[in-house]
Order: sequence, then C-alpha cells, then structure tokens
Amino acid sequence: MNRKKFDRERLKKGIRIFLFVSFIIITIILIFTVSRETKEELKLISPLFIILTLFSVFLRFFFDIWRLRYIVNAMGKDLSWMGAFYFTLGGLFLGAVTPMQIGGIPLQLYVCKREGISLPEGSAAIFTRGLLSAFVLPFLIPFMFYYRVYLTTGMIQGIVKYLSIFYGLMAFAFIVILTKTEWVRKIFKGKFINGFVRFKEIFREEFVKRKSLFFRAYGITWLSLIFYFLTAPLLMNGLGISAPFFETTILQVILTYALNFMPTPGASGFAEGGAYILFRHLMPKSILGVYVVLWRFFTGYLGVIIGGIALSRLFATRGSIEEVFSITK
Repeated sequence: MNRKKFDRERLKKGIRIFLFVSFIIITIILIFTVSRETKEELKLISPLFIILTLFSVFLRFFFDIWRLRYIVNAMGKDLSWMGAFYFTLGGLFLGAVTPMQIGGIPLQLYVCKREGISLPEGSAAIFTRGLLSAFVLPFLIPFMFYYRVYLTTGMIQGIVKYLSIFYGLMAFAFIVILTKTEWVRKIFKGKFINGFVRFKEIFREEFVKRKSLFFRAYGITWLSLIFYFLTAPLLMNGLGISAPFFETTILQVILTYALNFMPTPGASGFAEGGAYILFRHLMPKSILGVYVVLWRFFTGYLGVIIGGIALSRLFATRGSIEEVFSITK
C-alpha cells in the first residue's frame, strides 16, 4: 500500500471507529436511561443556560487560539489568527479520529511550517501548549482532595489518585530531562529526546527573553480551561438539574484530564461512558442519557465538526492530507 492510500485509509478508518464507537455507547446509554419521565424532564430545559453553555464553548476555543499565538510570540515568531484557528480546531478534528489523539500533531506542524515556523519551533509550540494545560492540574488537585466528600465512589477517588501520581511523575520526568539532559541522552536516543533538547534551547533562548508573553499564555490557558470546565454545570442548569456547582465542575476537571490518554480515537466510548459514570448521581436516570449526549456534543463533537469543516477548506485551497501526514516522515 503506497503512502497516499495509507494516509487516506488511516484517516477514514479513524473517522469510522470514532463514529461507530460513539454511536454504540450513546445508543446503549439512551436505551437504559430514556423513559416516560424523560419527556417531562425535557420540559424543564432553560434556553438561556443552553445558550450560555454554547457561549462558554466558543470562549474556550477563542482563548485556546489566543494563547497559542502568545506561545508563538514568546518564541519570537508570529502565527496568524487563521493559522492558529486551523492549528487548534483542525487539530481537534484529526486528534478525534486517531488513537491517543496524536493525529493533530502533523497538521499543527504543517500549519506552522506554512507560516514560516520551523519544525523544531513548531514542536516546541505544541509541547509548550500541552505543558501549560498540564500545569494547571497541580493547582486543582488540592481542591479535589479537600472536597472528597463529594467524590463518593471508590472509582472516582481512584481516578483522582491516578491523576495525582501520573501527572506528578510526568512533572518529575520533565524536570529531570531538562536539568539532566545529558544523563537522559546516555540512556535514551532518538527524536523524542532530541525534541526535548530543542525545547530546552528554545526555552532558554526565547521564552526567557519574553517572560511576559509566556506568562500571559499561561494565564490565558487558565481562562480557556475554566470555560471548558464550566460546560458541565451550565449544561446541567440548562436541563433544569439542580446540582452542586463546585462538585459538577470538579467532576468535569477529573474527566477532562483522565481522557487525555485514552487509546480510542478522540477517547470515543471512554468519554461517553465516563460522563455516564461520573455524573449519574447528580441527576435522575431519566435525563442522564440526554445529558451525556449533549455534554459530549458541547465538549467534543462540536469542535470536531468545526475542525472538519475548517480542514476541508484548508485542503481545498492550500494543500492536501498527504502533505500533512508526510511532514513528520
């Protein structure tokens, strides 16, 4: 199979898996939750809070695009708003149809290259973007443990402990690699470690010179994530569900970080099932399935749809999917 056919087939396969798994899990959830009472529950829908939920999602996208531009500016480069839009939303689409959500990386490097940003610099931007999001979690974990009275099941408490340990080890490994790079290079070899070395160089040479831009990017990362975390409580109010605001938000935080490393394309199946398990004690069973579908639409499907439309325009006018996937080969 040649590269062109492989890339297209891989993309199509990912889309099919994403749609199939999501459809199956959602169908099962709806079968076990929809009842006669569901119709009555739907009469309590608040259009205002549904609109606020949608507004929150778009603010998340806006701040995500804005922080990317600050990250690139902190490296002494510039990325247009349209380039940042393709990078962010297009990355959501390709991330959703590839395992471990890694499919967005070739596109993001491709967009950077087209705007005069080298592959090492593009890789540093991608890594920094993920790093800033990861470094929001340590400030939230204490709240998770402080309010553990809300986290009533052993499974949820287990997830919190897992996130604490996993991201703690990631932070430790990151510090070791950046401070003891030569030690690490003696043990490991390849592009992964070389990428860290290049990030270290860019951090020392560029980010340090533009600290204010780097910290603005971190501040905007908080704004982007806050509006993302607000999706759950706003949507619950939109469905007429009176649930504790803080508990709902914390559950959204837990689910967000737990889904980052799921093996299926776009965490399909795990996202729907996770939402069902985590939020089921906050609402009647009759409305739970509807909530899961809408929650998944606002937190996942909507970005994927917008990203897919954006990519169809990008590939129609500026390049092709083969160029995107070949950039890392």
